[in-house]
Amino acid sequence: MAEWNRDTPWRQGHLLGSEAVAAFSLSHAGEPEQTLVIVASHDCDLTQDPDVEPVVEVVVGRMLADKDGNCAHAKSARKLHVEFAGTSACWGEFEATAKVTLDKWLLNEFKPRTDAMLSPEDHATFQIWLASRYRRSAFPDEFERRLIRETKLHDKIARAVKPHGELISGIFFDVDEGVEVTRVGPNDTYTLDITILHRAEPDFDAAVKAADAAAKAIDKAFRDKLFAPTKTWQHIELRSCEPLSESVLTYQVFKQLKRWRLDHISLAADPQQPVSAE
Repeated sequence: MAEWNRDTPWRQGHLLGSEAVAAFSLSHAGEPEQTLVIVASHDCDLTQDPDVEPVVEVVVGRMLADKDGNCAHAKSARKLHVEFAGTSACWGEFEATAKVTLDKWLLNEFKPRTDAMLSPEDHATFQIWLASRYRRSAFPDEFERRLIRETKLHDKIARAVKPHGELISGIFFDVDEGVEVTRVGPNDTYTLDITILHRAEPDFDAAVKAADAAAKAIDKAFRDKLFAPTKTWQHIELRSCEPLSESVLTYQVFKQLKRWRLDHISLAADPQQPVSAE
């Protein structure tokens, strides 16, 4: 067994090589021949002596032929599609439920792959995705019932964003200006402001067009469903749906918004699912 070295080459976001994958008997359940295994443990934990931090957490995923935009940029807390650069560049898919732990002493016998690695930006996306499982926005039960069960508008939002997934970073909601109010009946409407956050790089103009197209599609879906039939808003009043660049989103505004994840589970789900605030 190799001596433990605090200067371990392993870092969060590194991929295991084929020898390590085989040694730990790791395999993607659906496509074992496409298995990708990524290190989830933080760098500080990886460098700790195995007597203190004895295991390394990894996520078992798979290589993809193509990505789903709604799973890119950590827009889904359950599934991540992320790109690896290098001589063996590829897209990988990872699911939050596919985490396993490995013995750190045994992992120390292997080296990480160097032919496929996350860029700094994609590494940050991976970190955000890992955290999102435990830090998700919670919305009022009745609001989610109206958006999901009553109107199915959550599907319209996902469909509007999906074609532009690589260019759109996230969907953010401001419900009743952050004040939690109990609403009763279709005429007692929630007010909703939606922000379509888009990429600033590498193609700002394309990202603006994508976010604008998604915003118009979402606005039309809400108006057709909740305004047009009666000429007055019912259930949810969409006050605004605007695109915004990552480069101009201030921290002050960011704190006021809640991310709507495209795989969102309602607090009113049956059975009810507890979701902590983001």
